[in-house]
Amino acid sequence: MRVSVLGPLFVHRDGTAVDPGRHRQRLLLIRLLLAGGHAVAPEALCEDLWQGRSPAPAMPSPHAHVSELRAVLERRRGSGRFGTLVTEPAGYALRVPPEGRDTVRFAEAFAQVRRELADSRAAAALRSVERARGMWRGAVSADAADHPFVRPEAARLEDLRQSSAEPHAAALLLDGQVPRAVAAAERLTARDPLRGTGWALLLRVLYLAGRLPETLRRYEEVRRLLAGAPGLDPGPRLRALHDGVLRHDLHGFLTALGVPDRFVPEGTAARTALFRGRRRPSPPGRRRPPARGTHRCGDAHARGSGVRAG
Repeated sequence: MRVSVLGPLFVHRDGTAVDPGRHRQRLLLIRLLLAGGHAVAPEALCEDLWQGRSPAPAMPSPHAHVSELRAVLERRRGSGRFGTLVTEPAGYALRVPPEGRDTVRFAEAFAQVRRELADSRAAAALRSVERARGMWRGAVSADAADHPFVRPEAARLEDLRQSSAEPHAAALLLDGQVPRAVAAAERLTARDPLRGTGWALLLRVLYLAGRLPETLRRYEEVRRLLAGAPGLDPGPRLRALHDGVLRHDLHGFLTALGVPDRFVPEGTAARTALFRGRRRPSPPGRRRPPARGTHRCGDAHARGSGVRAG
């Protein structure tokens, strides 16, 4: 059994698509699936499926919907018992293995992307993240989008989906696909212009791609955008990122994307940006000579006049 809810509800049994049935049966399947294998009492099913209103006497009860959905999901075993939609003392439970749920596969693929980026396997990370993002076909549990019981899990998965844009851009950047990396970050800012995470990602990608003027210009853009919204301004992380750009200090730039500095490949735009502005330390015991046209007597004059140097 494979059930997909990253978009409209799809159900496959033994490799063949099956129709879960009418609207209320689809809601029932989604509700039980979101319970993660735990039993849900019939009273809770009524509350969630009818949104606080009891079903009319002429309407099928939750028990009738369970029977109809059960006939679709599985075949009766020889013992007369069921293995997918089961009845327990506490209520009804749906038994779908983790690998049969697209939400679990997406989360596992996302975790794999992080590991591959940490190992500097940019090409493998890019394949994994694009496979994970390709699982999405629309809003989470689109069939039940107007039901409150879906909202917490939908919000969690949508946050995870947006978070996957960061390793996606990082993998594209380290794979040398700079225009696609920038485009991935820009899509995130376009989808939610007031979300600082998308802008931080765009600034990082632009700077690591060696596009400093555009990085500064886009920071000014988001600053003006937030200034037009009452009570909003760039948060501390975005301001710190801007300061790092101005100082050419990349500490944390790549680790924020899940990529350790030491794994950035030689010859890439990210590598060039990583070491831009870093000076080699002077050998021990040697001091850099003063620049032409400067005089050491300035310090003495300042001391003698009682004015503090600097």
